[in-house]
Amino acid sequence: MTANATAANVDVIHPEMIEKEAQRLHEKLAAAGYHLEDCYDLAPLVAEIKRLKQEQDVLVLCHHFMTADLIHGIADVVGDASQLVEAGRLTDKKTILVCAIKPLAEAVKIVNPEATVLLPNIEAGCSIADGIKAADVRALREQYPDAVAVSYINSSAEVKAESDYVVTSKNARDLISKLPHRQVLFYPDRAVATNVQEALPEKEIIAWNGKCIVHEEYTVDRIAHFKKQHPETHILFHSECDPAVIPLGHMHGGTYAMMEYVKSHPDVKSFFMVTECGLADTMRAEHPDREFIGTCALCPFMKSINMVNSMETLKGGGRLTEEVQLPTQVAQRAANAMQNMYRMVEN
Repeated sequence: MTANATAANVDVIHPEMIEKEAQRLHEKLAAAGYHLEDCYDLAPLVAEIKRLKQEQDVLVLCHHFMTADLIHGIADVVGDASQLVEAGRLTDKKTILVCAIKPLAEAVKIVNPEATVLLPNIEAGCSIADGIKAADVRALREQYPDAVAVSYINSSAEVKAESDYVVTSKNARDLISKLPHRQVLFYPDRAVATNVQEALPEKEIIAWNGKCIVHEEYTVDRIAHFKKQHPETHILFHSECDPAVIPLGHMHGGTYAMMEYVKSHPDVKSFFMVTECGLADTMRAEHPDREFIGTCALCPFMKSINMVNSMETLKGGGRLTEEVQLPTQVAQRAANAMQNMYRMVEN
């Protein structure tokens, strides 16, 4: 559905406001490939969402993998998983619109159970999270009774509820290094688990075989070919990439670490962001003097969130299918695992 296709759903907005919004959007989005005509199409939607946000006192959280129009059009907080969940935990707003995948929206609900948490597409899942069920975790814990159970943030609320700790790509290595246990069950993402194992050889990381459909597209042959064609480009890998490719790059880490690397290397003019292509779009908008090149891998789940369903969710108030709701016991047990994470990383 295009922006024009929803014009009837947008309340009448003063032409001067549309003009001002379109110009603002174009200033932000031109470097990401948006034309002024695109911004005029987006402006009524953005203006309507801003009106609804103010009317309903809504906080909008956007993951870095969202499209640039959402990030620069309606977001209050833009960040990686840990930043979004933290913002959701600390806000005093009663309604939170999460432009990200369902596991992250659930995590926001877990840490802020009193808030109404809305997800524009309740079917916006995650290939990593879909690879493991709560019953799988229970079986692992029975098989390894002395191991501590650590769940990656990209997991369902039910899986988190079976865990001792939750970690993100940003804090996984630091948190696990502080645990007294030698054996660590880590799930669902195998790539993150393997990268943690290499960093912490004193631990025995027992990994699940979960994979990200975006990051598994980047193979050694593909990266080696790119590196040969672009020898001056700095290659930045997300932690969910195959550990075999990591030696071919300049760094690896979560989205926040990748962005910080760009900021801390002002003399480097060309980067390959080996992750979902939404991050490269964001970086183009933020650093128009740099070049972000390489192939694009789309996350179909992240990209199922758009300006139209975000607006329609706010118009509907989230009372149908867009509100994230969790069984009380699952939410409480998952909250314990999340609180254990915060206790470890905040000490």
